[in-house]
Amino acid sequence: MSLLSEPGSLGNLTIEEERKLQEAWVHLLRLCETQNISHGTPDKSRIFLQNLDNKSPEIFKQGLWDTILVDHPDATVLRFLRARNWDVDEAVNMLASAINWRIERRINTNLNEEGESVGLKKTLTADEEAFIRQYRSGKSYVRGTDKDGRPVYIIKVRLHDPSKQSAAAMETYILHNIEMLRIMSRDAHDKVCLIFDLTGFGLRNMDFHVVKFLIQTLEARYPETLGIVLVHNAPFVFWGIWNVIKHWLPPIIASKIHFTSGNKSLANFISMENLQTCYGGDDAWEYKFVDPEPGENEKMQSEEEKDKIQKERDQLVNQFHRLTAEWVSLEPEFDLGKGKKAERDGSVKQLKSNFWKLDQYIRATTYYHRVGVINRHGEVDFKAAN
Repeated sequence: MSLLSEPGSLGNLTIEEERKLQEAWVHLLRLCETQNISHGTPDKSRIFLQNLDNKSPEIFKQGLWDTILVDHPDATVLRFLRARNWDVDEAVNMLASAINWRIERRINTNLNEEGESVGLKKTLTADEEAFIRQYRSGKSYVRGTDKDGRPVYIIKVRLHDPSKQSAAAMETYILHNIEMLRIMSRDAHDKVCLIFDLTGFGLRNMDFHVVKFLIQTLEARYPETLGIVLVHNAPFVFWGIWNVIKHWLPPIIASKIHFTSGNKSLANFISMENLQTCYGGDDAWEYKFVDPEPGENEKMQSEEEKDKIQKERDQLVNQFHRLTAEWVSLEPEFDLGKGKKAERDGSVKQLKSNFWKLDQYIRATTYYHRVGVINRHGEVDFKAAN
């Protein structure tokens, strides 16, 4: 298992990469209208605001932290820097666009707040019913980790029928899964191993809209989330489809794709103890959805307690911004810069602790909470059984 972060990631930066990170934060702080930023970087806020539909600094600031969630803030920014080959202007533009997209799609205020709790409604819309049906179908789930410690997300394509739900319902399901993966994948293991299991795949299962949406979303909205993609047991009929799909793939995603056939080939990427028995491994677990339970989201009704924790978070964010405004003017190779960075890291620990207190008031309970894969303190057990 890899214990070190990849080059260009948090804890493994060259001095030049750290300078790029500082430069990106200068722009971000200006977009938040943080005061006392002393730095020679030109103010390009108006340019970046074009990707925010000229939203106010307050809305941008909230959107930025709704994007960061439990991540180290630098880790979030570094994903976009790596995705744009360390071009700071392009990376900040990309991040601003992703933040605007999250706000417009109401990722935090609708998707995460409501989530699987729609299953508790007496009357569901067609899309709500289709959304919860995706979870019950077992067509995709997280189980175990790969040899690099990344969570394994399995998609059993043969269980998908494009005619059984709208494109909107599938998009909601996909985004809800990605959001959960984001809070389960952290630190040195903040990427995902994705398995497209094509065993039993037929043309009836092909959904070009879903494939396009997944590619575009992972590339533009959640960059550097994929660690590796395993396309498993592709039948002959798939290869004609692949000739179409491969032209949609950005080079960075295409480089992560491996084709596997037979159970032994999966064992090159995932240890036997983490492979289910259906893939030749030792893990006898099988997916079974556990429906939402009445009262499981009771804390979300406590506005007073939520507001109290949110105010604490706002203060911690302001503290982090102040420390960052001081850090960006320091040279990373000098001890003073390292000391300020350590002070910022201490602030991040407080922010992470606060996030887990707040999360249960803003995120509906998920299948992964109910079966013990993740608890409300942020502890993760990828082999929890239901």
